Amino acid sequence: MKFFYNYGIYITIILLSDLLKGVNMTFTKKAAVFLATIVLSIGPSTVIATSTQAATFTKEEIQEVHQIQNQYKNLPKENFNISNLYANPPHLTAPFSPGSVTNSYINSQLDYINFYRALFDLPSISTNKTDNDNAQITASVMAAIKANPFTNQHGLPSETRPDYISDMYWTIAKNVSASSNLNFNVSNQSAGDVITDLLTDTYNLDGSDTGHRAWLLSSRLTTTGIGAAYGENNYRYSVQQVAYPSDGYKAAAKSTVAYPNSGVFPIELLQGNNIAWSLYLSDKTISGTPKITITDLDTGQTSQAIKVNNFSSKGYGYFDTILTYFPGDIKLVSGHEYNVNISNVYQYSFKLFNQVAANQPKLEILEDKTKTKNKVKNSSTISSSQNIKESTDKTTRNILKQVDDSSSNITIKSVLLLQAEELRDSLNKNRRMNPIVFGRSYQDGDSYYNLGENQWFHNFYVYNNPDLTAGVVNIDNHSLDTHIYTSPYPSLQKQTSNHVTFGKSYAYGQSITTNHTTWYYLGKKQWIRQFN
Repeated sequence: MKFFYNYGIYITIILLSDLLKGVNMTFTKKAAVFLATIVLSIGPSTVIATSTQAATFTKEEIQEVHQIQNQYKNLPKENFNISNLYANPPHLTAPFSPGSVTNSYINSQLDYINFYRALFDLPSISTNKTDNDNAQITASVMAAIKANPFTNQHGLPSETRPDYISDMYWTIAKNVSASSNLNFNVSNQSAGDVITDLLTDTYNLDGSDTGHRAWLLSSRLTTTGIGAAYGENNYRYSVQQVAYPSDGYKAAAKSTVAYPNSGVFPIELLQGNNIAWSLYLSDKTISGTPKITITDLDTGQTSQAIKVNNFSSKGYGYFDTILTYFPGDIKLVSGHEYNVNISNVYQYSFKLFNQVAANQPKLEILEDKTKTKNKVKNSSTISSSQNIKESTDKTTRNILKQVDDSSSNITIKSVLLLQAEELRDSLNKNRRMNPIVFGRSYQDGDSYYNLGENQWFHNFYVYNNPDLTAGVVNIDNHSLDTHIYTSPYPSLQKQTSNHVTFGKSYAYGQSITTNHTTWYYLGKKQWIRQFN
């Protein structure tokens, strides 16, 4: 059992609607409590990980787990202290100079930020010299004045400028501290540990509002500024600028951000005291506090969430809805799959694994019992053909060649089926090709999930990637629309000049059903539909 003392003092920024409008900002004072904690990895949830029972995952999940484990393993783990933090040490008395931190510190922290954002299918962010310099000025000013970690320091409302700090530096420190995640810590953590603590929000002085997490996982965040400085009081003042008014006007990269995220999720990020779970909605406001149920899909154990709160008025991360809760007495076990049902709001599932590979229980491949259930059987009542001989798609041209060859009547079905499987496999190959795109929920009120280029699956929640079903369809049913469309998704859906004709067969690499309509994928930007 490892004991360590962590004096984690966090002050989460408050951004009201006035900030979005670019008018005067109002700050709410946050409670400050000195935290001297002994972390024993216990909390509202009982976490169990056993190496005696193998965890079952699909091949795709195992691949993703190994990828995340390797990424985590390769993240920099160097601890920083006053001797290795600076590229140019600050001078905290007259003449005041903010100094600078090493590129190693900045890059390490940014690596962790983007590692965690990728876990939540969010785009990477960048940093730049100007924002880093301003964050460093802010950290050094707070270190110089030994800013009280037990009072609100956003905007330095209770601090007085010493004569040796210029008006310019003081103004920068006031503005940047008002728009940053602030971390005051006496332990020599790694740059990544600071980000991990902000993500889990374990030591949030305001309890369960998860404001630091919301800013780290903001669906509109594009950049950040990073700085740190040690004061004579031995505190390391860490600054991560996160609130940029211009970001508030940007389109959200993702409509829904849940913690834990859907798919596979590291159990380490749920272990410990006071780790609230959360749901953020980018463009939809939910009032009140919904009923939340968590179910272990392996054991059937069910728990009702406790301490459910709605912090939507706070505006953290430029989210319209901020719901937080604790999962109750549900047991969290590496390898188990859980369903989260936020009544009338959102429902999804996730499966736990250990991001530290050495702690991972043995992984076994799960035989997918839903494959036959999810497949759409080939049927003579479903049909397909088209007059797109001018198509530039190689697969489609090959299919058309086979269809039009009268000498191939005996073999056409098997050839088409092979073509269908090839088309399906091409879609499967890079299915999670882009974490920014994969799993994105579009903003039309319907839950369309992007499963890769030109692939769409419609449901309220998705346990995992639905199987892609390849097959052959025959055009002999009048319920099938004869037009070729670019996409089944309405906003991307354009009718082409090409169409299908009766009496011919085609290979499809995927079939999906949305709004009582079945769509068949014939090639890139080539879809036909059948009304069910």
